[in-house]
Amino acid sequence: MVRMPENTESRDRGILSSPIIYLTVLILIVLLGVYLRFEGLGVRSLWRDELCTWHVSRMGLWESLRWGPELTKPPLYQFALRLLTPDPHPSEFLLRFPAAICGVLTVLAGWWLGRLAGGRWVGLALAGLLTFNGLQIDYSQECRPYSMLVLGSTLSTTLWYRLVVDERRVDFYAYIVTAVLTLHAHYLAALTIFGQVLWWLVTWRGGRAKRPALRPLLALVASGVFCIPIVLRYLYFRSSVFQGLDWIRPPTWLSTLDVMKQLTFGWPWVFGLFAPLVVLWIMSAFGMPLRLPGRRGGRIFAGREDILGLLLLCWLSAWFGLLVISWVAHPAMVARYGLPAAAPALLIPLVIACRWDRRGPLIIAVVFVIGAAPHWLIREHAPGFRELAAYLEKHVDPESEAAVLIIDNTVYPGWEDSERLGFQYYPMKGVPVEELRLNPDGLAAEDSILKDPRGLYLIALWADPFLILEAAGRQAVPFQIDRLSYSRLLFAPYRLVRVAPLALDRGTSP
Repeated sequence: MVRMPENTESRDRGILSSPIIYLTVLILIVLLGVYLRFEGLGVRSLWRDELCTWHVSRMGLWESLRWGPELTKPPLYQFALRLLTPDPHPSEFLLRFPAAICGVLTVLAGWWLGRLAGGRWVGLALAGLLTFNGLQIDYSQECRPYSMLVLGSTLSTTLWYRLVVDERRVDFYAYIVTAVLTLHAHYLAALTIFGQVLWWLVTWRGGRAKRPALRPLLALVASGVFCIPIVLRYLYFRSSVFQGLDWIRPPTWLSTLDVMKQLTFGWPWVFGLFAPLVVLWIMSAFGMPLRLPGRRGGRIFAGREDILGLLLLCWLSAWFGLLVISWVAHPAMVARYGLPAAAPALLIPLVIACRWDRRGPLIIAVVFVIGAAPHWLIREHAPGFRELAAYLEKHVDPESEAAVLIIDNTVYPGWEDSERLGFQYYPMKGVPVEELRLNPDGLAAEDSILKDPRGLYLIALWADPFLILEAAGRQAVPFQIDRLSYSRLLFAPYRLVRVAPLALDRGTSP
């Protein structure tokens, strides 16, 4: 049996001590997780990265594995979409369905890990925090592999602890499957696995065993063997992978802490709960006999196989590892890449609180869930490409006007296909669509569509349309909506700018 950390399992009293009531509360939390992840799943338009996921899942398999915009991550999500439907144009709901399912399963995986780490109260509290965490909800409603990454990182940590402590065969096979699938969801799962291995080596050296156990070692070897294809793919296309990260700016300490804030529940969590515990961890590592106050006071870091050490090392590897990558290789410190650190960052304060008082985790969870209520109660979606296409269909006169998509190949040369995907998924009927390709200076060529005398609607993703128009001698005219004037309209992440016909540019009637 897995040895539970010292907690209150045998001393629980109160309303939730009833197994029926406890199970009812857990089911309610899971159902709320289902609602928050599936409610409005197909309402928001697909944005650029989601359109890339749709496109790559409809390509030929071999071609999809070499397509530039999707080389920053392994292909598990597109494989899931291929298995889910052969439809060349699935709905937004269906495209996001795997992410939503993984988001719900993450709630259950968090409950399991929390229960293992600190008992039933910790498990229930972590399930609640994951259910209502804004970042977890957002990435469970996005056609990308990040909810798969969180699920796999959480589940693999639980299985690794069980495997190292008990070496059971079922955990051996389950860990291999989980680790391989998570690494095929995103390369950054390797940071979580590195933290797991580091904890294993620390506990092995701190124990009486003269050599590490065989099954954990075999599990790592087997996982590595099954991941050889994606490792080779990464090494072969490494330059394209880094090119796909060029939009990320080098992190400052403030932006790095801001990632931590987004992963949890804001600055109160970071500085009120988490940061002091990291200090306690460092003090404990130097042998200080740290004890908690209160009725249930006891050592914070106790036992050779204390799971709290595993959580701390998994968090340190996933969060601080991103910072190291940003320092030595390429900027990578953004919230979605730090998601493997989310569950440990949420769980560590709960474990400490439970070792002080069994009600601590539930109190923490309730306070922060209520504090996050504006995010999960009031959810607004910015208009996207679907709304942009509908606006153009309604307002563009095909006799005298045209829509123009700016292809800015100065940002990501050779990735122009990804900028056309919006028109492919949301086709417009009766609206002429032209393309404006920019020269290396980021301006329109001499023979560009801007020489056309018609009125134009410029659609920009990266480029500055006003700078382009100024250089070409064309004039932008404002949009009039409800008696208000707008220089541009925003359809995330696109910008729409209206260009006057040449006759108006010259000051005459069209």
